[in-house]
Amino acid sequence: MVGAAKVAAYLYPMPLCRLVSPLLPTGFIVWGFVPLALLLTACIPPSEPVSRTTVAIDLADTTTRQLFDWQNARQTDSLVSYLHHSNPTYRYLAARAFGSFPTLTDAARDTLITLLSDSETVVRVQAAYALGQSGQEPVADALVAAFDRSGSAPSFNAAVLQAVGKVGTDDQAALLANITTYTPQDTVLLAGRMYGMLYAALRGYHPAAADAATVGLVLDTSVPNEVRYPAAQYLQRIDIELDSSQERRLRDLLRTTSDPLIAMGVIRTLGRSGLPPARIALLRRLEAGTDWRERVEIVRALAGFEYASVRESVIEALRDPHPLVARTAADYLINHGIAADAPLYLQLAQDDLPPAISAQLYRAANRHLSPFLTDYRERITTNLRQRFTTSSDPYERADLLRALGEFPWMYRVLYGYLQESTSPVVRTAAAEALQTISDRPDFDDYFRSSRQRIRAELASFFRELIEGREEGPAYHAALALTEGAGVYRSIYPDLAWLDTALEGYALPRQLETYTEVYRSRNALRGEEQALPSAPAQRVLTIDWNLLAASADRTVRITTADGIIALRLYPTVAPATVTSFLQLIDEGYYDGKTFHRVVPNFVAQGGGPRGDGFGSEDFTLPTETPLLHWDRAGLVGMASAGRDTEGVQFFITHRPTPHLDGKYTIFAEVIEGQDVVDSLVPGSRIEGIELE
Repeated sequence: MVGAAKVAAYLYPMPLCRLVSPLLPTGFIVWGFVPLALLLTACIPPSEPVSRTTVAIDLADTTTRQLFDWQNARQTDSLVSYLHHSNPTYRYLAARAFGSFPTLTDAARDTLITLLSDSETVVRVQAAYALGQSGQEPVADALVAAFDRSGSAPSFNAAVLQAVGKVGTDDQAALLANITTYTPQDTVLLAGRMYGMLYAALRGYHPAAADAATVGLVLDTSVPNEVRYPAAQYLQRIDIELDSSQERRLRDLLRTTSDPLIAMGVIRTLGRSGLPPARIALLRRLEAGTDWRERVEIVRALAGFEYASVRESVIEALRDPHPLVARTAADYLINHGIAADAPLYLQLAQDDLPPAISAQLYRAANRHLSPFLTDYRERITTNLRQRFTTSSDPYERADLLRALGEFPWMYRVLYGYLQESTSPVVRTAAAEALQTISDRPDFDDYFRSSRQRIRAELASFFRELIEGREEGPAYHAALALTEGAGVYRSIYPDLAWLDTALEGYALPRQLETYTEVYRSRNALRGEEQALPSAPAQRVLTIDWNLLAASADRTVRITTADGIIALRLYPTVAPATVTSFLQLIDEGYYDGKTFHRVVPNFVAQGGGPRGDGFGSEDFTLPTETPLLHWDRAGLVGMASAGRDTEGVQFFITHRPTPHLDGKYTIFAEVIEGQDVVDSLVPGSRIEGIELE
């Protein structure tokens, strides 16, 4: 291990170079967006000429295509052989390829370490990124040792700082936090350090010095936004302790800032404080806030305060003009409501609110209702069952079943609805409701003398669903058995049926469900067994002619709410773009839905069933070069783990840097972000076409 003093010397170079590349408007490195050439401004005194890299990506070049094909097929040895090629473009592409690999072999790791001293800065950057992506803690020392103390390569040093955040532990997290020599003009270095601290914190390493440094960056309006934005994300995602001065200054900032990306991080941090002045500041912002994403975050942050002190504001938010704010308010009542207000939730559910909000309010009423108010209970269950019978919208029916499941005695009714329905969305929601009942911590106290009989009935339901091998219902059944293995183990004396069921799942189409069923088998046996190697899968190959034919053309997603226009990233994710274009050409997405919308996070859709489960008979490799999820409107691929991408995609509502290096970005929204922001579960994709 490199000693602390020696490491500190590496990470505090003097003199510092201050630079923002004119080619990168966000001020930090984002590779792959320039199709014909990647140019990097070197860190040099202002009086000296700017140097340019000789690296250029040409998708018509046969060797470039071969390198991408090897990346796609995970051909480690072939790529390693190019890491010391005389052509810097090929070294760059080979190093960049390993940033998408799930693991690094010793040969790949050792060769990438040698590239940390490559003559081309962009090659060094990609080597540092790939080593950070490896997740291998021992490479932290090599990264620190490679830090350029001369200050002549800020983009490389920034990449090192970020990579250290991904692989370092407490010592390295502390070193990142204690850097004090960077100024607001050192944009690239400050951004690299901030991302490094964010990545380390997401892994559980955030010393008090890192928390304090992050608060300081958010408060300092002289710091460029490309540094403050990831700092605000740190505040949003990491639970930190504020002193009274920090809390007061953050309240002042929330009062004065007009930037929602800064405000959202401050909002969540103030919410965790639980202090009355913070609550007042949040409620004032909620009343005045014009950005719907801020209002979502404020309603979520109100969970940090006494229910009675925020109750009226949450109830008012149920009528917010933005549907995702109203949904967030209803979710608050589901998760934080009280028994005394359950009749109120029922009354609100019967008002003139949208069906989705009404169903959530029924769920809140059903969850929190006192067991002594039997008349109210009967009214809730009767209304839910009547609405379920008359509704033709599968997503509304799914919400109604989740609401019905809050009354555990409805377990047989739920299973009956599951058996009767042909809708995957409804069947999966019914199974999810049964799982929720099974998972209740008060299950035994609730059912009392009937608990063993009902456990046995649920066990029979779950076995039928797993043996039925339908993706969504089987997944939730298996999850119930995994979570309740201790009680279900005695009900299943023979687990051979699980082995038989596993043999019948189709891979990769049902990989997510297969994985959960396998986990449930292990849990019931009391074993810890790694998942077996999946059978051979058809990995989609890159269609270079198709990519060439689609160059500079716009993809248009037509929804009932409007059109979303996308620009594809073929140099970033050629395999994913190939698949997306092929599916568009087949009309695959026509009539599909956005099945999952997480307010102020993502809208996700494109799945074959509409319930979020299942894929097709091919997989895509994860393609994660050095890109940041740094803004709204980035389009990524959903997955069930690395290299399991298929057909489902998602679009972001805001920056989401906690996804950096984990999910493929293959496009961006260039028109229609307002349409993305209006999507709700069940929003229909009328069609997708390539202009």
